[in-house]
Amino acid sequence: MATLNSFYPYIIPHVNGCPEITVDTSLKSAIIEFCERTLIIQRDHDPVSIVKDIADYDFETPLSGHLIIKIMNAWHQGTPLNPISPDDVHDPTIYNKFALEDNTTLTGMPRNIFQKDERTFTLLPIPDKTTSLSLTMRVALKPTRATTTVEDVLYEDYAEIIADGTLSTLMMSPNKKYSNTQMAGFHAMRFQQGINKVKQLSTKGYVRSSVKINIPRI
Repeated sequence: MATLNSFYPYIIPHVNGCPEITVDTSLKSAIIEFCERTLIIQRDHDPVSIVKDIADYDFETPLSGHLIIKIMNAWHQGTPLNPISPDDVHDPTIYNKFALEDNTTLTGMPRNIFQKDERTFTLLPIPDKTTSLSLTMRVALKPTRATTTVEDVLYEDYAEIIADGTLSTLMMSPNKKYSNTQMAGFHAMRFQQGINKVKQLSTKGYVRSSVKINIPRI
């Protein structure tokens, strides 16, 4: 695991006089934003046992000091689950724990998975039977703000991009010795460009694949 100090050589020389605590705050924000927007940190979630009549479950993050940004893929007993978003949810019962427990019309074999937040997810229909270690997931992660270490890949492969995000924030600070709106814009542009490149990598993985376009029949 890399420490926050590992990133300092890419940041400190450009913001002379900036307190380390201020650097750390902006650095953590840049790392979190980078992970949220690229989904580059992905891990396999431990298999989850499904319990009859229970719709809501807690994530158990595969990495200490991290939160789950997004469920990338999920399978129940080997069958892919359909991810649904808040816009796909039209029944308010899903947001009412007590009403959900009493609603027998929503029970059955789970076909959909709905991530409520970074700590919980919901299966729909509500499972109608208990199955041990039957749910498997691939998830994307980000560090919490309390973390003092991050995955080595963030430093080894993306230190300069993350430094650009940090510097863009620090240099936008008003009335500081290191304030520089022109350079802040430059670093913000490089941060965005870096994120765009890494997003493609996280989507395709580390293998070469051709882009396929399905043309609908008329």
